Amino acid sequence: MPTVRSELFIPQPPAQVYAAAKDLEGLKPFLKDVESLRVLEAHGSRSRSEWVAVAMGKKVRWIEDEEWFDSELRNTFSSAQGDFDKYQGAWRFLPEGQGTRVVLDLEYELNIPIFGGLLQKLILKLMQENCDGLLQGLKERCQAA
Repeated sequence: MPTVRSELFIPQPPAQVYAAAKDLEGLKPFLKDVESLRVLEAHGSRSRSEWVAVAMGKKVRWIEDEEWFDSELRNTFSSAQGDFDKYQGAWRFLPEGQGTRVVLDLEYELNIPIFGGLLQKLILKLMQENCDGLLQGLKERCQAA
């Protein structure tokens, strides 16, 4: 199963970066590839959100279940509903110097018939760009606050 790792340094304290990531709807305006993002439920450390992203002109939808570990400044997520055959991963918010190293790990499987096996490398590239863009959006949001 393909995996993607994206890392980015954000010159803000870890708790502040974590809080910005946890506010998914507030993060959405900074995510260029995400057409819509809506929190469906939020109960304590758990939330469920609906995502729609655009890749190669095609919409990709999924329902994401998130668990937030406030004391550890980390998150895990997965999706059992939507276009992905498998979608799971984690965020970590690590202190580094005067800021935060954000690490996003994602495992996915996306088998869309029109893509076929030959285009799986392209999908991997798009998923990497999406994760990199997500972290860049988080950085922009933190700097705008």
